[in-house]
Amino acid sequence: MAGPSDVADPAQRTAGQIRRNWRLMSLIFGVNHGCVTTPLIFATTLLDSNVGYAGSALLYCFTTLSSLFASVPLVMAMGQRRALVCGMGLYTAYVGSFAVAAALEKGSWAQWVVFLPGSCLGGLAASALWTAQGGYLDRSTHALLAAEDRLDSTDAEEPAARRQRATAEQASIFAANYLVFEVVCKLLSSFALRYKVEPWAVFAVSLAFALASTLAGLLLLDLGRAEGAPAGPAPASAKLLKAVSLWADPSLWLLSPINFTFGFAAAFMNGYVNAVYTKPQLGDDFVGFYATATALTAALLSLAFGACARKLGSKGPFVAVGSLCFLAIPLLVLLVNFQGWRYWLIVPYLLQGCGRAVYESTGKGVFADFFPGAQSEGAFANQMMQATLSFALSFFFSAVLSREALAAVVLTLAAATFPCYLQARWLRREAKPQ
Repeated sequence: MAGPSDVADPAQRTAGQIRRNWRLMSLIFGVNHGCVTTPLIFATTLLDSNVGYAGSALLYCFTTLSSLFASVPLVMAMGQRRALVCGMGLYTAYVGSFAVAAALEKGSWAQWVVFLPGSCLGGLAASALWTAQGGYLDRSTHALLAAEDRLDSTDAEEPAARRQRATAEQASIFAANYLVFEVVCKLLSSFALRYKVEPWAVFAVSLAFALASTLAGLLLLDLGRAEGAPAGPAPASAKLLKAVSLWADPSLWLLSPINFTFGFAAAFMNGYVNAVYTKPQLGDDFVGFYATATALTAALLSLAFGACARKLGSKGPFVAVGSLCFLAIPLLVLLVNFQGWRYWLIVPYLLQGCGRAVYESTGKGVFADFFPGAQSEGAFANQMMQATLSFALSFFFSAVLSREALAAVVLTLAAATFPCYLQARWLRREAKPQ
């Protein structure tokens, strides 16, 4: 049976309603995702290490594959709002599998049986959720601009510039909520575990909050089909290959350094800076503290960058700022070295936070600008695939490459990010009818 959000005509909603709905979605998503990311941190310590590693590997594999072949058909069949709720429900199942596995004997067959299927569901959830979130961002932006047009049809600003301002506003609000709740959930879980609360109890609470956020997703507005989407059902083959069909667009790959740089820079920080500098000089506690500082910095700067991008009407300067911050981290390691820095080691974590702010807010807004309407689901499925693949490759390279080689990878990707973005913009302008 249709709920109130399904009955209301999307064309009659006010700008205030659209903005409140987006804030609600960001809040719900942030709580759900915060509850889910915490088990990933503790999978190899609270569970048998082999179970934890196998579960994490399955999650990343399923995320990458389902981003290409499953998430877009699911979102097209269900619509963005229902796909968001479905993705959060699958994420909740992953948290539940972790809570049950944490109560079982380490290394027992039951742990394997419970956690590995849950990890597969978690991978499918991630691809569906982020693909739906990208499509919902597109629809929310379209609805917001339409509502503003009804209030003032005399706005002479270029449509592309108006869209850039709207995506900057909404992407920054989303990123700030997402990052704040990630920090809150990690800190609360770490605090509870440090004071000897049973792991299964900690994650049972996470399960309850994940479930509550999933149910709250039913309150979100249905914003309708994407602009330019076919009115009837699309062929199954078109749904299946919608993400892959965008591979012929060079803009998709020219924007990919935004995602790949973040993945490799995060691995460089976690696998090298944490282990070689921060832990020996300051101890394990400061590794967690500085990682929290990174997320908080990203949350605050997401809002700041969003506000500035709205005023400037362009995201380009912030893509440049983020790439320079990522570039600075391996340069400092290679040219200065962090030996003896002690508390000043927070500098690379703040740089990482600045870069992450661009990845989480500006980067997603850029994808929404380049791939509006019916292209949005396929574009965000590819964005998720690129991000997940970068994490998987970076952790593999961390184990087999030297410090200099891994630093060179980060340097190359960071240096390519802004020029590639400018090339993508040039191609888009050239492709427009004159």
